[in-house]
Amino acid sequence: MIKKVLCVDDDALSLTISELMLNSVSFTEQIDTAIDGKDALDYLDKILEEKDTTGKAQQLILLDINMPVMNGWEFLEEFVPAYAEKLPGTKIIIISSTIDPQDFEQAKKFPVVVDFFSKPLGLEMLESLKESEHFRVYFAGSDNDDNKV
Repeated sequence: MIKKVLCVDDDALSLTISELMLNSVSFTEQIDTAIDGKDALDYLDKILEEKDTTGKAQQLILLDINMPVMNGWEFLEEFVPAYAEKLPGTKIIIISSTIDPQDFEQAKKFPVVVDFFSKPLGLEMLESLKESEHFRVYFAGSDNDDNKV
């Protein structure tokens, strides 16, 4: 099971769906939320202010693209140079309603982005994440049905 997930989205319904899906399949121990990229960076700053960040940083950030204040692309532009090295275990998955092929191509420019899903987060997506090279280590050896989708 992944210890911590940060969901970044300005849409309350999307946040609720993501939280319900993550909880329903015992995907994570803790879910934190942020309403835009700036809110997410402020949250990460608080984690990094602590001397020992072990176990406090998210292993996964679910990031929307289209948000007010600071969108997903702006978040990534700040995250990569300022946070990626300090939080090497953190991977990002974009979850967006976009259908623009340029968005899919732009996501490939950021090494921390490991996948791109269409909203809303679904059970099939979580199953594929559990089996992906980036996250299967968190689910290895969990034979019980609580961790199966």
